[in-house]
Amino acid sequence: MRGGNRLRRALWSVPLGWQLAALYTLLLVGTLVLLGAALYSQLDRFLVENTATRLDQAANTALARSGPGRGPGGQGDPNRVVTDLVRGLTGPDVLVEVLDDKGEVVAFAEAINGSELPPFPTLPDGWLASVENSTSPSQWVLPAPEGGRRLVLISPVVISARDSPSLRLYLVQAASLDAADDLLGQLRLYILLGIIGGTLLGVPAGLLLTRAVLRPLGRVARTADAIAAGDTSRRLHLPQGKNEVARLGGAFDQMMDRLAATLEAQRRFVADASHEIRTPLTSLEGLSEMLLIGADRGDPHVVQRTLRSMHGELGRLRRLVADLLTLSRLDSATPMTFTPVDACALLSEVAEQMAPVAERKGVRLSVECADCLKVRADADRLKQVVLNLVDNAIRYTPQDGVVMLLGAAGPSSAQVHLQVQDQGPGIPPADLPHIFDRFYRSDTSRTRDTGNAGLGLAIARAIAEAHGGTITAQSTPGEGACFTVVLPEAREVASPVVARKAT
Repeated sequence: MRGGNRLRRALWSVPLGWQLAALYTLLLVGTLVLLGAALYSQLDRFLVENTATRLDQAANTALARSGPGRGPGGQGDPNRVVTDLVRGLTGPDVLVEVLDDKGEVVAFAEAINGSELPPFPTLPDGWLASVENSTSPSQWVLPAPEGGRRLVLISPVVISARDSPSLRLYLVQAASLDAADDLLGQLRLYILLGIIGGTLLGVPAGLLLTRAVLRPLGRVARTADAIAAGDTSRRLHLPQGKNEVARLGGAFDQMMDRLAATLEAQRRFVADASHEIRTPLTSLEGLSEMLLIGADRGDPHVVQRTLRSMHGELGRLRRLVADLLTLSRLDSATPMTFTPVDACALLSEVAEQMAPVAERKGVRLSVECADCLKVRADADRLKQVVLNLVDNAIRYTPQDGVVMLLGAAGPSSAQVHLQVQDQGPGIPPADLPHIFDRFYRSDTSRTRDTGNAGLGLAIARAIAEAHGGTITAQSTPGEGACFTVVLPEAREVASPVVARKAT
């Protein structure tokens, strides 16, 4: 196990390009070696078989010339046949012996053209038992006493004479394989040179190939190091393509864009949250300090006014902390309980709950909703969305104005639209794309004077998206604003509800 860990650490310390080049070289060398070995073996087998075929054909020709052939029935003088066989088949590179059925030498040639022939190779043990019942030639490749190899071919021969019984003899031919070995030696040299040349060419080619393939990965590594060092603006900008490296580069850049946007949003969120929290804390600190130094001079009215201001700031701080906690829970994907919710009943309930607030402002609430509208939602969360929208609408609607709560089926039968319309100053077109951002408020109509921290619409969007829906806003400056929540419709059949209600 320790050896495996050391090997793993050693591999991780070697650049990937060198590892791939080494693997490519090993595969190349291994392939060349296997191909060379296969070619060498096939050529060796071919040369041996070709030599055996040549010897067998020469023996058949000599037997045909001598009269008798293989098998019983031949006629002739056995001694003459044997002598003719030995004389006709012996050559500079072929030694011939004739053996009887006991393996004893009957005839052989000692010299040819005055030149003494080399000694006959020693036959393997048990050769007689392997050929005594055979009618076809048997062959062996044996080491020659003078060096090299010889192919030994043993052919059974049956000779029949007129006045004597048939003789079973064995014609043994031993052909030199020096020519074949010379050719195989040249092939070995060529294979060795090919392996060396392939390796010498393959290593640089492998390095160039792996370097070209891994160049984008090196770019990824350098960019990742720069990002880890704090430069989140770095991107790969690899050419587009369908291979894995191109897809990795595109996904990496998209991931960094989203990460940079998230980090920037978090920085803005922390800065805005800190500022929003600091404002009531500063006010509370100042008011409490006034009481501590006796700035009220014992006047109970001043004390009451100061305490009411402190209570208001504490309420503002509580609402801010509650909104931040809500956003935190939504960001962490806190599970919701989805059930069929009666949309019309929900709008009526919100109108009743917000009626006192609307009356103090001098604003009238009106509910218009079609029958049997049910949505698949978390009832508490959806009510929070509508409450936020109605609260905003009341804030910006002037006295004697009307806030409309509308419910209707969407263009698609699987959707329900919930709308809140006000008669306020409207939202400038430049602010519309940003009103659902956290802590964003218009410089004109959405001001801090309302006491709004700029989180209500962000919470509404997060809840709507968690339901698989959307929230949008349309507004014309001076003519009010309309917020629309689109939610999936519940499949269950809804019970009838009151279609219209005004407060």
